[in-house]
Amino acid sequence: MVLNSKEKNALFQAPIGDSPKAKLNGNSIFWTLAPAKAPGLSWMPPNCVLEIDDVSQEWTWQDPFDLIHLRFMLGAFTPDEWDDVYKQCYENLNPGGWIEHTEVGIAALCDDGSLPEDNILRTWAPNTIPAAENSGRPIDTIDTMRGAIEKAGFVDVHEKEHKLPVGPWAKDPVLKEAGRLNYHHWASGLEGWGMWILTKFGVPEPWAKEEVQVYTGDLRKELKKPHHHVYQIA
Repeated sequence: MVLNSKEKNALFQAPIGDSPKAKLNGNSIFWTLAPAKAPGLSWMPPNCVLEIDDVSQEWTWQDPFDLIHLRFMLGAFTPDEWDDVYKQCYENLNPGGWIEHTEVGIAALCDDGSLPEDNILRTWAPNTIPAAENSGRPIDTIDTMRGAIEKAGFVDVHEKEHKLPVGPWAKDPVLKEAGRLNYHHWASGLEGWGMWILTKFGVPEPWAKEEVQVYTGDLRKELKKPHHHVYQIA
């Protein structure tokens, strides 16, 4: 039995659901905020159940899971709430079960010198990470999740780090396609993230709406430049 939490479109769980012995629970609170984006059910395997729930609350599932998959939940919880989530993951797994947590770092990184040190893209993480910390819901989850998972009691913890391109600059065809998709993720999400974090919790003081609009517009301009070989850690 598998629990997949915070998956917006259920693409992850459908392939696993092809196994007739597997039972999958897809869980997201996102669909309550954007019901039009809830996945269609016509193509979902019959052993895959989609649910709207908040995993930071007390869990009510009756049966334990063999795998709990968490993905892209940075900024979702306070540190104490993360401790509670991981504790409930630990308590709701079968013996020998696994937790899998996939996150991304938000820093724009570059290894080959194609992104100057003074480029505005390099300011995104220094501006938003302190603001998110100020909000009480940190977004550096990729750096803290291992310690929190071990704190909950998990052992035999493995960590894999990948470089996820931002833009289609990679030579490898798989990474090129991933980078193309990730570029659109960045370009479409920058203003929303920045508007929420920076206008409410900006450090040393909140930003004006107009400042965020200009700032994120400049970030998008730089992202479009194909000679910037930018990636993020995933």
